[in-house]
Amino acid sequence: MNKNRRKQRYRTNLIIRLIDVVLILLFGFIAISEVSKRSKIRLAESTTVPATVPDRERVLYVGVLPDNRFLVEEETAVIENPAALAAYLAQQRERMEARNIRMKVRVRANHDAPVRLAFAVVNICQEMKIPVGLDVIKKNRG
Repeated sequence: MNKNRRKQRYRTNLIIRLIDVVLILLFGFIAISEVSKRSKIRLAESTTVPATVPDRERVLYVGVLPDNRFLVEEETAVIENPAALAAYLAQQRERMEARNIRMKVRVRANHDAPVRLAFAVVNICQEMKIPVGLDVIKKNRG
């Protein structure tokens, strides 16, 4: 039992001596090292971005129904044929150009509407040089 205590004391003394040596070396390196001049670090600064005029554009939605009719004016007005739709789009374009607003058309075709009607609207817009996009409403399966 005495031997175990001696071994334990020896180990403890050895660890303390090693810690002392390490601390002496650490403080020695600190003492001999050069202290360099501190530099100022410039942190990022926030700036206010000037407000820009938003793009003046308006999207007109044209709904394509399966019975050869078209919905306009937020789906509240019905147009019966493509010729009347072309006249409506020309009128809307003139009105928006007078207010310096760019016009775009978004075609929304019902799932059971003939594809030819949706593409008839696309063709009308392309002939009038109006940017156009096409959406298809999918049928719910369930």
